[in-house]
Amino acid sequence: MMRFKPVNYHNNPINVSSYATVKTDNIDWNPMLSSKQLSKEGNQAGGKSRKVVFVILCLTPVVTFMLGMWQLRRLKWKNKLVAECEDRLTYKSSPLPSTFDPKDLPDFEYRKVSVTGHFDYSREIFVGPRLHDDKKGYLLICPFVQSNGAGDILVERGWIADENIDPEVRNLQHLSCPKGEITLTCLLRAPAKRGTFQMEHQKGSRLFHYVDLNAMSEETHTRPIYAIVIEDYHEHPDWMKNELLFRNGLMTLEGKVLAEDKIKQLKSSLSWFGGNGEKKKEIRKIESLLEEINKECSQIEPEYEYDVNQLINAGVPLGKFPKIDYKNNHMQYLVTWFGLSFASAILLAIVIRKGKIISPKAEKLSHAKKFLG
Repeated sequence: MMRFKPVNYHNNPINVSSYATVKTDNIDWNPMLSSKQLSKEGNQAGGKSRKVVFVILCLTPVVTFMLGMWQLRRLKWKNKLVAECEDRLTYKSSPLPSTFDPKDLPDFEYRKVSVTGHFDYSREIFVGPRLHDDKKGYLLICPFVQSNGAGDILVERGWIADENIDPEVRNLQHLSCPKGEITLTCLLRAPAKRGTFQMEHQKGSRLFHYVDLNAMSEETHTRPIYAIVIEDYHEHPDWMKNELLFRNGLMTLEGKVLAEDKIKQLKSSLSWFGGNGEKKKEIRKIESLLEEINKECSQIEPEYEYDVNQLINAGVPLGKFPKIDYKNNHMQYLVTWFGLSFASAILLAIVIRKGKIISPKAEKLSHAKKFLG
């Protein structure tokens, strides 16, 4: 019979680390409940959302294709419009008819016309600010009184620097503020209507944020006809003559020459009995002044062309170069819409081929088979 030797626990303390720990099952007896329960209603909701996505995916190629076709029609229309306007630019300038109807302005866009009359600088208005070579300025628009009695029209004289908006501070007055009756060559334009985000004009103000033809006509009491002066950097001897006559009181701002009328008036007042020394002296003074003015203007070369910076510094408005300003981005839009239509059609074909959106149950079954073997 075997005997066990008693163990002295006082001499041999128990080493706890030498005993193996007991492993138990890692079971969560209080599992977290999911907010998304796999129920019949949940499956139906998921199926509906998938159907909505599928319908949108089906409509995308059709809608984008229709938008592409619409841009194609717009492109053809814009190309035709640009071609018509370019053709009008080749026509020679003709006088603006006195019976011209403002309603016909869109049909005469970019047509060169000549107008004769004088400016009314007391009704100048400005559009801007606009930059020219990083310099702040404005578009100067001035009412033009036609000599044929057809009424006043709006003439865009061109860009002018910010420091020269006051007519009194401008130099080269015969070019910056021509006096008397003059003839201008202009382009007829029909300004675009106000955009959604453009500010409305404040009545009584000379400043406009964009070319609002109706508001400008109402503000300046002119006909709604808009003409843009074609750029011209040449000298004008006839304008210089008007300026000199105006300075010496021999012509009105409207262009009525007073020199001949004064001479006739003085001659008719000469007395047969004599005592006409002062009157004859005044007649000779006027005749001498007219001779000097004609001589000075005859020495001016009409072919002389000013530098652009000279005109800017002097306050002479810079006219517009005759070219078409229509934006034609329809080709870019066309490519974009047709590209989206093509890409969405390919995506739709892939989805239909795999059948994921059409049959969500089949997708679940195929997923389960991977784990069930």
